[in-house]
Amino acid sequence: MKRLATKLTKISTWAVCFCAYSMMLAPSYAQQPPAQKEQYPELPAGAGKDTLVRVCSKCHSPDNVIANGQDRAGWEGTITKMAGFGAVGTDDEFTEILDYLVKNFPADSGLINVNKATAPRLASGLGLTDAEAAAVVDYRKKNGDFKTIDDLKKVPDVDGKKLDAKKDRLAF
Repeated sequence: MKRLATKLTKISTWAVCFCAYSMMLAPSYAQQPPAQKEQYPELPAGAGKDTLVRVCSKCHSPDNVIANGQDRAGWEGTITKMAGFGAVGTDDEFTEILDYLVKNFPADSGLINVNKATAPRLASGLGLTDAEAAAVVDYRKKNGDFKTIDDLKKVPDVDGKKLDAKKDRLAF
């Protein structure tokens, strides 16, 4: 019986020490920030993206810019209009947003660069479903840029007939 009591005392002492140690570590684990998911991954990375998201998402989704490209004057007009509707930013922030938009969402030349286009742009420009367009972007991220229409046709769940019908609009 005495041996059992000694054994239980040792186990209890170990358990108390373990709990105390765990409680000491708990605050350091709690202080670690959770991994953040990238906001608006469909927008190209680059200078101005964070500013665009911060300033423009107060009123609408920044995804709105994906649908239609514009030249510099067109984007300036849009930014001026948004400022008139209440968008708040400094001149430097609006210039940063303008440069980002001009670089990443130029006026539609009729060609869709399948290696740079976002899923919504692929869908609207090539007549793909949202699921097909997302599959193209996912495939591109995993396998690298497309070089030919034949490479593009390797994307699972994408209708090759749609690509053939729009082959004159494809840029690589």
